[in-house]
Amino acid sequence: MSKSEPKKASRRTSRQREAGAATRAETRRRILAAAIEVFSESGYAAATVTKIAERADVSVQSIYSSWGNKRGLLRGMLESQLMGGQPGAVNPHDMPAAILDAFDPTTATPRELIAHATHQFRLLTERAAVGFGTYAQAAAVDPEAATDWQNLMEIRRMSIRNLIGNIPADQLRPELTPESAGDTAWVIASPHTHEQLVVRAGFTYDDFEDWVRTTLTAALLPDVPT
Repeated sequence: MSKSEPKKASRRTSRQREAGAATRAETRRRILAAAIEVFSESGYAAATVTKIAERADVSVQSIYSSWGNKRGLLRGMLESQLMGGQPGAVNPHDMPAAILDAFDPTTATPRELIAHATHQFRLLTERAAVGFGTYAQAAAVDPEAATDWQNLMEIRRMSIRNLIGNIPADQLRPELTPESAGDTAWVIASPHTHEQLVVRAGFTYDDFEDWVRTTLTAALLPDVPT
């Protein structure tokens, strides 16, 4: 055997592994896309693994191999919608950085920071509305999904605390600490608020963004002297 043959075999093995990984990633993507469609159309309880497999044109076993179970798909859907890309572990310390992308909080005024963050929250709720609604449905019928939802909301709480922490304490309302300011923003800019105002009250997303911005500004920052 020549010295080059082991190297060629190694390269073939590497290419085969890369091709296999790409195929598995594409299968995961197709399954997740099908799950999002079925969740949106049927709701969580009626969205069976069989329906999702049929929509994705894969076997039921492929879903279990790729995502674990229906709840894994549910979390994958919300993570992909929250982060605007492929699902993975949601890190609360990454989310403020994503929200503040191309925006320097060290040079912005508190009002500019709130306006920018509010706009990003508006975009997030437009992107993740199906995920939020489906998770709320799942939490009502699945105790493990309810626990997962609470964990995700705690991650959201931490990320908003980190974000609001960019506002100097001496520029907040005097009765607020950075922590209480973050929790106030967590409640105002929340999936529940989106559900009440956009889904139930019929706010447009422009109306919703304006309400969140003005409410956050009034709740967090001192009154401007008139």
